Amino acid sequence: MTKKKLIILLGIAAILALVVLRIGHYIIYKTEGHYVTEHYIFDKDFPGNQNKPDSSSRTYLLDGKVSAETLNFFRFLERRFAVQSVKHLDDHFNAVEAYLFSHCNESEAQRLFEIYKKYLQCQIELGKNPHYQAKTVDAKLLLALLYEIQNFRREKLGKETADALFGREVKEREYLLRRSIIIDDTTLYGKDKEGRLQKLKHDMWNNEAISIGEDNNPYNRYQLKLQLYQKDLSELDEERRKLKTEEFRKEFFSKEAIEKLSEVDQRLAKEKEKMERYRAAEQEIVKAKNMTQEEKDKKIKALQNDIFGDEAEAFRRREIIYGGLKDR
Repeated sequence: MTKKKLIILLGIAAILALVVLRIGHYIIYKTEGHYVTEHYIFDKDFPGNQNKPDSSSRTYLLDGKVSAETLNFFRFLERRFAVQSVKHLDDHFNAVEAYLFSHCNESEAQRLFEIYKKYLQCQIELGKNPHYQAKTVDAKLLLALLYEIQNFRREKLGKETADALFGREVKEREYLLRRSIIIDDTTLYGKDKEGRLQKLKHDMWNNEAISIGEDNNPYNRYQLKLQLYQKDLSELDEERRKLKTEEFRKEFFSKEAIEKLSEVDQRLAKEKEKMERYRAAEQEIVKAKNMTQEEKDKKIKALQNDIFGDEAEAFRRREIIYGGLKDR
């Protein structure tokens, strides 16, 4: 076999291996995705503050068990005794061990150190494996990946330890992803989305007072309302859509604020009308067959001066920037 043929065969083998790996990941995503469609990773039976030690205590174990506070402590140890590479991991562990035995009683230090070593090895394996890196912004796939990562931790640390350490963090992330999936679903009407959001909150938090993903800012709440009712609004004519929007505004704003928003609406409508008028006239000039390019450029510049007035130069600068970005 010639060297050239060998290189070609190795290249084909590498491509096939990559394809098999991708297909494997896709199948896993589909399997995990199906599970998280039907089940929660953490529901209301897993409280957000599970195993949280008394804030006045210096202990990071509660009845010999870890908690989310232990995770914060472990991350502090990672930063405090950071090393340049995994080749120096023994130095890191030695420094952590010395720190623990100088700040905790012997039994607690020993227990924490044993768990910490497993925790860090688990984190290193997760970081090295590209399969567990997010390669998408799709909330459904991210939710499946979140479940898969937590299962990996459960295998390495034991379910009780992994859930006690990461459960609160994973649950909050899961809630935000599930919330995003509902909000961004373009097939659902507003009332259905609101009902699903309420059910999600009850299923995951029951009667716990939580504000994760929620916003007290009236304008942000108004924007969320528009997003929830996007399908409803898209099916209305312009006049009815305007009335529905005004109805939503009354839920969140004072009379004075509504008047200011109406002024902004009018200004934006004028800007939109002006831009549409300009683009239509610009296209007529561009398509004209009885003018040279130089004549077209002069006519377009005169058009810009006429429509945009004092803002014509700023408009031209924006057009140049936009043209440059478009050509990249």
